Amino acid sequence: MNRQTLHTLIAFLFIVSGATGLIYQIVWFKYLSLFLGNTTVAQTIVLATFMGGLAIGAWWWGRKADGVKQPLRLYAYLEFGIGIYCLIYPFLIAFLRDGFIAFVQSMNLASDGAAVAFLKLIISILSLLFPTALMGGTLPILVRTLSRKLDEAGKNVAQLYFLNSFGAVIGSALGGFFLVPMIGLKLSMFSSGTINIVLAIGALAIARLVLSENEKQQEHHDHAFSEQEAKLAIIVAGISGATAMVYEIGWVRLLIPVLGSSTYSFSLMLIAFITGITLGSFLVSLLINKTKNLVWLLAGCQAGVALAMMVTLPLYGRVPYYFIRLGNILNRTTETYPIFLSLEFILCLIIMVVPTIFLGMTLPIASRIATRSVTVMGKSIGNVFSVNTLGTVVGALMAGLVLIPLIGIKQTIELGVLINIVVAIKVAFSTSVIHKRWRPVLIGCLAGAGLLYGIFAPNWSQTVMLSGAFRMINKNIPPPDSFDQYEGLFVNDKQLYYEEGRSATVAVLQYKHERVLIVNGKADASSVTDLPSQTMMAQLPLLLQDNVERVFVIGLGSGVTLGSVLTHPVKSVDCAEISPEVVKASAFFNATSNDPLSDPRVTLSIDDALAFLKLTRNNYDVIISEPTNPWIAGVGNLYTSEFLQECKARLTKKGTMVQWFHLYEMNDETVKLALRTFRSVFPHVTIWQSLTTDIVLLGSLQPLELNEESLKQKLEIPEVRANLHRIGIDDVPTLLSLQVMTDVAVQQYTSAGPLNTEDRPLLEYWAPEAFFLNKGTPKFEAYDERIVFHHNKFLLTEYLRIHPLKDSERAAIGKLQSTPLRGSMALGYSMLKEYVSRNPQDDTVLYYLSRAAKYMGRNDEALSYLGSMVRLKPNDPNTLTEYASLKLDVEFDGASMMEGFNGSEIEKILQRIVVLTGDTLDTPHIRLGDLCYKTMRFKEAVAHYQRALVLRQTRPGDQDVRQDDLLLRFSRSWYRLGDRNNAIAYAAQASLENMNNASAIDFLNFLRGRIRVD
Repeated sequence: MNRQTLHTLIAFLFIVSGATGLIYQIVWFKYLSLFLGNTTVAQTIVLATFMGGLAIGAWWWGRKADGVKQPLRLYAYLEFGIGIYCLIYPFLIAFLRDGFIAFVQSMNLASDGAAVAFLKLIISILSLLFPTALMGGTLPILVRTLSRKLDEAGKNVAQLYFLNSFGAVIGSALGGFFLVPMIGLKLSMFSSGTINIVLAIGALAIARLVLSENEKQQEHHDHAFSEQEAKLAIIVAGISGATAMVYEIGWVRLLIPVLGSSTYSFSLMLIAFITGITLGSFLVSLLINKTKNLVWLLAGCQAGVALAMMVTLPLYGRVPYYFIRLGNILNRTTETYPIFLSLEFILCLIIMVVPTIFLGMTLPIASRIATRSVTVMGKSIGNVFSVNTLGTVVGALMAGLVLIPLIGIKQTIELGVLINIVVAIKVAFSTSVIHKRWRPVLIGCLAGAGLLYGIFAPNWSQTVMLSGAFRMINKNIPPPDSFDQYEGLFVNDKQLYYEEGRSATVAVLQYKHERVLIVNGKADASSVTDLPSQTMMAQLPLLLQDNVERVFVIGLGSGVTLGSVLTHPVKSVDCAEISPEVVKASAFFNATSNDPLSDPRVTLSIDDALAFLKLTRNNYDVIISEPTNPWIAGVGNLYTSEFLQECKARLTKKGTMVQWFHLYEMNDETVKLALRTFRSVFPHVTIWQSLTTDIVLLGSLQPLELNEESLKQKLEIPEVRANLHRIGIDDVPTLLSLQVMTDVAVQQYTSAGPLNTEDRPLLEYWAPEAFFLNKGTPKFEAYDERIVFHHNKFLLTEYLRIHPLKDSERAAIGKLQSTPLRGSMALGYSMLKEYVSRNPQDDTVLYYLSRAAKYMGRNDEALSYLGSMVRLKPNDPNTLTEYASLKLDVEFDGASMMEGFNGSEIEKILQRIVVLTGDTLDTPHIRLGDLCYKTMRFKEAVAHYQRALVLRQTRPGDQDVRQDDLLLRFSRSWYRLGDRNNAIAYAAQASLENMNNASAIDFLNFLRGRIRVD
């Protein structure tokens, strides 16, 4: 066999080997997360074990390669060992898992303690060390196979490194996007293991064709570097590995709040990183034998990394804005989702590609310099790759566990840049190519670049970095024209807490009316908007179930759910929260949550809930699972049938399982998947509504029964009553009106279909696309049983058979259900309409009914109810304002060119309001301005809008009319008067006030002559 054919065959083997290696890494990490957990400590243990195994393999097998006649045969044995191991891995990991859980439970160890962390390390070593040690030896062995002369080593290392990295890109794409959701973890492992066995057979066949007599290595006339240069190259390889991991972790932490934490985003970031390494190794394969001084080139690569980072780092603070601009070019369709992911990849690649190219060049160069003799080529290359891999372990540990929590993401990346600069100078000074008199020049250039960076590089705006760009794209919010405008959106957000911690970047922001918990750019809890859901998650099961003594709460968040549990006389509550930073942030919600962590009944564990549940020996009367959205990587583990089975096993005989889910940023198929999986485990399931877009799944082993007396007694507990009152629930019927579906409806809605399992975690892959499409869940809404109340198992129906609704209860249901974002507007409307038919003098309920009618598009009917209110309260400014405003909209919409519009009656009412209020309200002037504008009286419109703006300077304005909308109306009126300058000035103010006001931006562009309108 000629050498070219040998190279080609080995190239194919190594590409496929690289692909399977990344598939293994993805699958192994998913397997281990199912019982070791997704905490930072657990992930770090697995990563360190994985990389440590590769390092040991490179060191050990590199030495073995020098002592065998046919290294290719040794390579085949390694591939065969990897393949066989992976075929038995699912069974081995099940054995290790069961033993680990049994031991921890028998010793009664705390799941978040040091002893369990040490046991996790042991399990990780037992499951990963053997195969990774085999994988680590493949490259040194193949270099030894292909290299007859010393000078061939550098090019062969570069080419093999390129081929393996290229295969890793393929494997990352296959494992991250296709294999796991399509065939599952076990089949992914089996198929990849089979491929490795086929590779081994192919390598053995090739080895038989290679004549060892013609493959004798010759090292005379080869250029060997000095021992000092070889040692320095190995050190540089280690430092390069460490800084590479510093950058990778820094990039991931930077991009997660921008792209979102989906499994696709993580895969794309990994692919972009490996792509840069691949390009760098390919480039150096072309240069390595043409470069006269490789030591100088090694220094140049380190300097190149540093300079590339210094050039791009100042732009990182603008990445959220760039992503919004990029993402808004697409429509939301199934066909455009792959394009959107491609745009995410392009953004990642732009950020990573240049530095990673230089990092990819470093290792092959260091390998060539470190190889001083052909007889120890495998050992030398094994040393380089071993030290480089150990460097990645150190870099990952330092960046994730020490540096980012200590000094922050930006400063951690900058420290990596400084290290690369120091290494570049040290390596450059070690070669005689640079004369001593030029050394100060080199130092001066690098120092000057660092000084320029320090002067001109801006700090990152923390609120901008946590702005959740992925959410703004999802909502189709038009991007601002400039980054300054985008940054201006957040100038009024008050930051109460911010920490770039080990597990996440967490902040608490104070908006106008509420506090919001932000985790990696996503709002996870709030003091107002999410209050009904957070409260209902606890109150619902504890109100409907008797004799609740022990509760388990999954996820602390703001602490509101935990605090709501504690309003009941429970004996103990366990809470598992994966992020220690969230625990710190929860203190800022103590006024809303009533400081639950200070209650002696609470035991808090900083642990992954799945790992905690597998290891605890406790049983619970109620388990409350309130994780974040399932499109976030790893969260899908808390929605699998296996997890739910674990919960079921931990429930007492009459216990209840509560699971939060959401309808926003979802589609029916994804919601069905989650509900179907829940229903597959719990024989009795009902669905309740805490918000219009939030649902509560209530699962139990026995049918849900209504104990009226017990329920009423619990509602009389002062703490419970106060807790529910703040979300609009004061009586039994109002609570029961939040039930959406019975068992039968849940079964009909979910129908037959796949389940979300540990082996095929479909939810983790379906939910990100549903998030992107954001189509809503119309089929779910069609199964809402509250409109008819005919089902004999509907709890409110049961209650009404014995206790006909009182008028006060009917009004309470109607008010709650007709409140925007709280419930079923149709139910609220029907309840209120029935109430008003018997109580036509209740102006408060008339107001709610008019709002419900208006929301449902029944404006004429709403106007009639408001008219009744005016007759009841003829001198009430608020009533008159509501009536006049709606009358203006209704009558103007019904006008035509032929019949015209006569707003004299409306104008008289609005003028009367001005007199009644002493001209202290902006609303009547705004509506008078609208009326004058509609009737072509632009001068009067300007006067009224101007008065409204003046009033807003000293008094709260109409919350239904934003300041930017008022400014835009003012601008349009000036334009119609012919005053272009004032029109431009106020349109510009409107645009600055709200960068998302597309109408203001378009009108400003029109006024400036940038666009033409017919």
